[in-house]
Amino acid sequence: MAEIDARLAAIAERFAAQAGEAAAEIAAALDREDWAELARLGHSLAGRAGMFGYGAIGDAARAVEEAVDAGLSSEKIVGLTQDLLAQMAKLNRA
Repeated sequence: MAEIDARLAAIAERFAAQAGEAAAEIAAALDREDWAELARLGHSLAGRAGMFGYGAIGDAARAVEEAVDAGLSSEKIVGLTQDLLAQMAKLNRA
């Protein structure tokens, strides 16, 4: 069991290390107002984040995806995406 826990911890650390790259992709899609790409990135991130114990990031990513899918205003999508990016920035400070 300890070996599995160690492997999961290593994968979670790798997720955290790659968060900067994911955040850059999300910020770039936001700058382009590429809502479809933003939804795709949110969907992908939501699944990975939740799997590795980053529930707040997963929830924020899912909120972005759902906002785009629901056709909410660009202002709402921008606000949710900024919330997501703030959650991701916390990984770099931890």
